[in-house]
Amino acid sequence: MAVNSDIGKLKKVIVHRPGQELEYLAPLYLEELLFDEIPWLERAQEEHDLFVKEMHKNGTQVIYLTDLMKEVLMMDDSIKRSFIDEQLKLSHIGNELTKEKLVEHLMEQNPEYVAKNLIRGFKRGFVKELKEPDSLADIIESPFPFYLSPLPSMYFTRDQGITMGDGILISSMNNDSRRRETLYTKYVVNHHPLFSNMEPLMEDKIPAGLEGGDLIVASKELLIIGLSERTTEQAIETISKELLVDNPRFKEILVIQIPAKRAYMHLDTVFNMIDYDKFVMYPGIKNSTYTYRLTAGADGQVKAQKAGELKEALSTSLGRPINIIYSGGNDPITAAREQWSDSTNTLALAPGKVIAYNRNTVTNAKLRREGIEVVEFEGSELVRGRGGSRCMSMPIDREPLK
Repeated sequence: MAVNSDIGKLKKVIVHRPGQELEYLAPLYLEELLFDEIPWLERAQEEHDLFVKEMHKNGTQVIYLTDLMKEVLMMDDSIKRSFIDEQLKLSHIGNELTKEKLVEHLMEQNPEYVAKNLIRGFKRGFVKELKEPDSLADIIESPFPFYLSPLPSMYFTRDQGITMGDGILISSMNNDSRRRETLYTKYVVNHHPLFSNMEPLMEDKIPAGLEGGDLIVASKELLIIGLSERTTEQAIETISKELLVDNPRFKEILVIQIPAKRAYMHLDTVFNMIDYDKFVMYPGIKNSTYTYRLTAGADGQVKAQKAGELKEALSTSLGRPINIIYSGGNDPITAAREQWSDSTNTLALAPGKVIAYNRNTVTNAKLRREGIEVVEFEGSELVRGRGGSRCMSMPIDREPLK
């Protein structure tokens, strides 16, 4: 398995079908869990099934993350215990008895229960019933009802890991509320036989602030990284030293700095590669992006240079003329509305072929006029999590580009 370009024909992809974690969302702590709205679970699952169905039609093998995790947990109790311990370490449960009783409970359960319910989360009241006496944390008045918070963003598997060549870079999430997600990727990559020929890259060595939605594998030689609300310059500098100098996988990294705003949380919410020479971009940021070129220096360090205007920088890096297609047509209101609904966040099924939400009618029509094949599916509930088809997919195998 390998990914040498984010537009190669999609052969294998990892997804997560939304589960009960969405039903644990409530208005009082939406912001803490990085949501703006509350999706309707039943309809979100139906929409996700349609998304998967369209990928199957493309000949793509779709693999569910919880299935992989369940198979890993079946292998050995020591792996199961280690996974549970790491999950609880990131939960901020301070009372040792509380932690011990929750570990005991989880170790007694089957692998499917563990894999799914560590995503769903555990309420304070449930955990309190596992033990006595009460701890202070059991009895205080708190608006947050969880000892182990739900992971409602879990269905955005793109952010959790990035395949580059025959290696996988496990993300380092910017926000506490998402850091437990990457433990699923870590354990699956390290223990599941599906990944026996793939190399985990820089495991636990990346500072917080590197998420998959900010990375585009443009070619075997070029990696594009967004400097955004969720990905920091410190994380980019750390991985660029590894990927350009210490363990070279690319000749160049092109950094695209975008406004650090919630609405543009990752690069792929405003900019995306869809064909050999075509990118889709939200026009509302075209005058507020900055580009930087990173290469290996002669002294064993990374050399950073300003790369100039975006289109020119892309053309120079890829060695061909580039066409940037602006989402939303020529109307700024339509462009802003459709960006909010993830019009640029399309998943490439093959060069020049993408899958996208059907609600972004203007952008989809414009892509078709530019020669892009657009496969559509309904996503009125899924989009409430602020992510599209690219966010909801972790490609692990694509055909090489011709």
